[in-house]
Amino acid sequence: MFDINELMNRANRMKEQAAKQMDDLMQSAEEAQAQIEAKEETARQTEQQAEQQAEQSSHSVETETENLQKQMETLTQRMGEEFAKQSAAMQEQISEEVKKQVGEMASLGSQELIEKLYGEDMAMLSAAFDTLEQLEGTDVSFEEEELSSEQLYGLIEEQMEKIQKIEEPSPVPYADRLEDWQRFGILLSGIISTVNDHKLDSLEVEEHIPVMDQQILSLVRSSWGITGREDLLEMLSYLTQGGYRARYKRYAVAQTAEELFDEETDDDEKEGLQRGWAFVQHFKEKYPADFLLGWDIGRAAMITRWGYFLGWITQEEAWELLSDMARTAAQGLSGWREFACSYLFGGAFWKEVCAAYDASYYLDTLAHAVEKLMGSAENPDGGQWKKYPWPRVFPVRYQSH
Repeated sequence: MFDINELMNRANRMKEQAAKQMDDLMQSAEEAQAQIEAKEETARQTEQQAEQQAEQSSHSVETETENLQKQMETLTQRMGEEFAKQSAAMQEQISEEVKKQVGEMASLGSQELIEKLYGEDMAMLSAAFDTLEQLEGTDVSFEEEELSSEQLYGLIEEQMEKIQKIEEPSPVPYADRLEDWQRFGILLSGIISTVNDHKLDSLEVEEHIPVMDQQILSLVRSSWGITGREDLLEMLSYLTQGGYRARYKRYAVAQTAEELFDEETDDDEKEGLQRGWAFVQHFKEKYPADFLLGWDIGRAAMITRWGYFLGWITQEEAWELLSDMARTAAQGLSGWREFACSYLFGGAFWKEVCAAYDASYYLDTLAHAVEKLMGSAENPDGGQWKKYPWPRVFPVRYQSH
């Protein structure tokens, strides 16, 4: 016989379970709806922010154009009719460019607009980080396996051995040809210039456009701590008069890494000092401190060109500085291959001092730049370094002005 009470109890339990499941489903549905609404609200706010930034960008450009026009009108009153014609033509070009830029921004969809607005900022930051060797004290992560000290030392020797096998034209006399020495001074910045895709055929590193001006200014400030003329000259004095050569000598004579510590040395700095000291102890019998000349001079030449680009030194001063660096490099190194090996070796030492963990990627980047400049199996014609040989005999000092 069936127990009516038991059947009723079972039915009630099943009813309660069904009700609970229904409540759970309703709660899940409400949570999912809330998440969807939150995402939609976030997307709406992001779209509004992008549109506001686009409007602000458009307004800023138009305001700048109006200010420029007022300046042009003032100058026209002072300079006369011919200048008025030139300024009118220039103003027309500016107006057309403004209309073009505003039109392009207006035609973009929300997602494209966001990518354009934020993408340019990220590109600017990326350009600064592309100059890897300039980020002193900064650890840029490339998600690579950390090398042991022995692995790093082996990699350095391997990279330099590859460079030594690249064919290099024999050094040639430059005599007193000023243009040869000026070009040679520019080419001393070749590795960093190649990494950053800078020009190597003139003192100017890039075309003077607002975005590029701001990009290089940001790079020099954030990577080197150089904010103006005084900082620039102090850094050039450090690099040309001692730089990492002096640091290498100091580490070489220290009996222990602890001798390099002082009361203000923190844990991160201690790690870098210990690694740098071990690096020097490993290599000091094979490579003397003066071997780092290419590392110091190569960076000094690049900073000189950046300083000129930013208007912190005159053209005359830039040529004089580069001519001094050219003399130092020609007297201290035998050719582009030795210069390149010096630069890689100095860069590896710098990485150890900074206790950075991306040395493999970094050295590969520098070696790739050297191959572009000197040539490789894939690029036998090479680049500027192969086209313009190292100077064989240094001439009597000349005036660069």
